[in-house]
Amino acid sequence: MTKAVLWTAQDAATATGGKTTGDWTVTGISIDSRKVSKGDLFIALKGPNFDGQKFAQAALDAGAHAVMVSDANGIDDTDKVLLVDDTMVALERLGIAGRERSKAKIVAITGSVGKTGTKEALKYVLSQQGKTHASPASFNNHWGVPITLATLPVDAKFGVFEIGMNHPGEISTLVKMVKPSVALITTVVGAHTEFFKDEAEIAMAKAEIFEGLDSDGTVILNRDNLHYFALARRAKELGLSTIKCFGTDAVSNYRLFEANIVTDGSAVRARVGGQDLEYFIGCPGEHWVLNSLAVLGCVDAIGADLVKASKDLADVTPPAGRGETHTVKLPSGEGTFMLIDDAYNANPTSMMAGIKVLSQTKPGEGGRKIAVLGEMRELGDSATKMHADLYHPLTSLEIDRVYSVGPLMAELDKTLPSERNAGHFETAEDAIEPIKADLRDGDVVLVKGSLGIYVSKIVSALKSCGVVDKSTTATE
Repeated sequence: MTKAVLWTAQDAATATGGKTTGDWTVTGISIDSRKVSKGDLFIALKGPNFDGQKFAQAALDAGAHAVMVSDANGIDDTDKVLLVDDTMVALERLGIAGRERSKAKIVAITGSVGKTGTKEALKYVLSQQGKTHASPASFNNHWGVPITLATLPVDAKFGVFEIGMNHPGEISTLVKMVKPSVALITTVVGAHTEFFKDEAEIAMAKAEIFEGLDSDGTVILNRDNLHYFALARRAKELGLSTIKCFGTDAVSNYRLFEANIVTDGSAVRARVGGQDLEYFIGCPGEHWVLNSLAVLGCVDAIGADLVKASKDLADVTPPAGRGETHTVKLPSGEGTFMLIDDAYNANPTSMMAGIKVLSQTKPGEGGRKIAVLGEMRELGDSATKMHADLYHPLTSLEIDRVYSVGPLMAELDKTLPSERNAGHFETAEDAIEPIKADLRDGDVVLVKGSLGIYVSKIVSALKSCGVVDKSTTATE
């Protein structure tokens, strides 16, 4: 199928304030010359450790229709050059222009945990009702958001944007580009505490998402979160009067009545937008149940079909590395085990959610519940205690064996009862062979940790034994 034209040479030049002599059109945008698709506009960004300018001609050779650069030296196809003063500034301008020409109903999502999973679930249910554009992967930062805006199709009916942050002020800049009609905060917990004084300060940084809303926009908050009242108060200070909430509290607009969590998902009974609904979401875990209410709240706020969306939640699949389950052959080839791949990232709240899902998953006959836990990053002064305290849920939820990975996880190694402690390893690579040697037929293995500790290497090594099948359960 032929891709639709995203930008003409003249439109891109007008949007960015750049200059071009060509008459090209582009159907996509790339900032990595190794991943260029035919028809892309390659944008040569510069960073402390890279200079995209060096790869502009390579991008053209790989099929890019044009390149956005601040220096055309070394480029043979001069008629395919969009020359700008600063490529990052020009990307932001292109994103703003993409938003200005769109009539899509836009939802912006932030939160300490659950952003990407909620974004993907909302993207899926809306895509069943109209053309939907969303942030790919975790394109939620200073370059990811403008790229997502710049690739927003003119005829999209809905848009879903994930907005992340590590420091105060980051969300404010991005959400003013996005200009959503709905702003959702999934929850606020102790993530990124390395860069903030306390959780209250994190909450106010998340509240910057309100700054992109018009006065008639809708705010959706987690009523069960202890920062709910502070967030609602901040929204009102900014002149926003439509504030709705989801959770178990009786006053919630999107209220959970009951959830039955099973291995392959969760059956939910709730009241959403004044309607009593019963639905199934194909992901197990209390966190997914609550986030499904947030999804339906967003559907309600933009006027899409609630009943259809609730039915479509049964087909939702998780983002990669956030709880996909696989049946995998044992290294010996005789027998299988279940692998829960939650290796994308971790903080204390998502770690607890992952451990709960493991505890609720039934092993095969003779199998055990095994947790492979990599350290959690960006926790500041609380890091030592938060790692040591993981022994509480691991013990109370009766996880049979625990492998700990990374320097900070040495604290858990000290506190974990010996009968549950399978060993501590400084690196993911060190843990691979001992884990493989320990596996039995029927085991359930959770692998979770922060991105920088690379427990995803353990997932890859285990999957290399042979994936029998893949299901769609998830944690986040």
